[in-house]
Amino acid sequence: MTEVYQKLEKIVSEKSLSNNIYVRHAYSRNVDPLLQGVPDIVILPKDTKEISEIFKIANEEDINVIPRGGGDCEFGGSKPIGDGGIVLDMKRMNKILNLDEENLIVTVEAGISWGKLNEYLSQFGLYTGCMGPGSGMTASIGGGISHHSVGGGGCAKYGACTNQLVSLEVVLPTGEIIETGSQANKYSKFPFNRFGNGPDLAGLFCGDNGILGVKTKVSLQVFPRPPFADYKTFLLPRKSAEVSANILTEIRHKGIDVYDAMYIPDVVVSVASKLGCFPLWEKVKRKRGMFFYTIEANSERELEEKTKQLDDIILSKKTENLGPEISDGNYAKWHYVEQGHWQTYHNLWGMYPALEPLTAECFTPINTFPTILSDIDQWDMEHSEDIAKIFEITRTRPITGSGPILLIDGNNVELTCGFTSFGSFFNGERHEIIDEINLKLWKSILERVTKWGVQWYMMGEFMSRLMVEIGAYSTEFYNFMKNIKNTLDPKNILSRGKYNFK
Repeated sequence: MTEVYQKLEKIVSEKSLSNNIYVRHAYSRNVDPLLQGVPDIVILPKDTKEISEIFKIANEEDINVIPRGGGDCEFGGSKPIGDGGIVLDMKRMNKILNLDEENLIVTVEAGISWGKLNEYLSQFGLYTGCMGPGSGMTASIGGGISHHSVGGGGCAKYGACTNQLVSLEVVLPTGEIIETGSQANKYSKFPFNRFGNGPDLAGLFCGDNGILGVKTKVSLQVFPRPPFADYKTFLLPRKSAEVSANILTEIRHKGIDVYDAMYIPDVVVSVASKLGCFPLWEKVKRKRGMFFYTIEANSERELEEKTKQLDDIILSKKTENLGPEISDGNYAKWHYVEQGHWQTYHNLWGMYPALEPLTAECFTPINTFPTILSDIDQWDMEHSEDIAKIFEITRTRPITGSGPILLIDGNNVELTCGFTSFGSFFNGERHEIIDEINLKLWKSILERVTKWGVQWYMMGEFMSRLMVEIGAYSTEFYNFMKNIKNTLDPKNILSRGKYNFK
């Protein structure tokens, strides 16, 4: 790799390139404890032209390139599959290029985080609608577009972050640079619309999980933040999953405009409360599922009417309103006012010391998630023998279930399901059996959930390959996707191995 390294040295500054073993290992993992791939080289380009030149060298040398945004993905999305290749870290490309206040469109470099962008927009009374993923303080805009991300604030009102996409600048795996949407017309002076000028080619790169091109510039719609908001949290009765599904369905059927609506399952509330993760619920006697909503409005009258409609629905289900203040247990106010939407998921991943997530994220219709959660409980019982083997070593049982379930666009919710477990290094010793069991159980639970017909959106190494291995894709669909990949990336340079493309 010495010759390749020397070629790359001519493209980027010395500080933006490394083959140091410690640096390479720092880029070898994402959030999960199992998947590891050590790259040969890490490179941090400063602009689109440098990325284009990097790809030209990668094609000449037949070397895999793996783009990395914030590195927050849960299952191997921004690291090599196996060892080797070049990790393309986008962090240096983090500039806000233009805010078109008149047309409400912002253009940024794809490496900027959702947190940094929304902090900037807040100075103008604006936001991005969907605030990106739950890891949005560090997750990149480009990564969010690559995953159809949800999880931050605003998903019930605005849907996935790709709904706000206007145009993209993309470096193809061959090194060619294209623009989509209004910018496909070379006479267009500024981005203003995604659709037109032919097919929606931007859609190819939305949810592609980094296999079809590297996003370098992203233009998004932005929205004025309404001046009025309300937020309430409710303790649910028994059968909280079914009750919350009924509430969400009724909200959609009555056409009530909510900014966020979220169900936090019983197991999360009970376990996390015992461990001190939810201090605002210490006074709540019954640790059951919680439901909250946030609404925004342009007048007090509009706000009052929405609040009344929602409260009528929710209180008719024998729920208990916890009160208006955070100190009363009003999680919704913390989530909206204190920007807790970017802290919720991390708290749940680490709610027990040393536990790590072996999960995946999917979309499913509202009316299906209670049944899926029930089946996940059944799966847990069926695999109690393997789970017990981990307990024998750690004296703590892995936790199976789902994180918060949030309303997104349409009659759909986002479901983050799986289990949390320990890594193989425990109490000063390495226990390889833990990794073996974790991998076996991870595949098993995600295959089970897949067969409920869910739509996985953040796929990375693990889900993209599992979908192929269990035959979830029709032959026609998989071949069509493969043909697109081969056309754009004939040497399979970009994210080699995802979806089993080799």
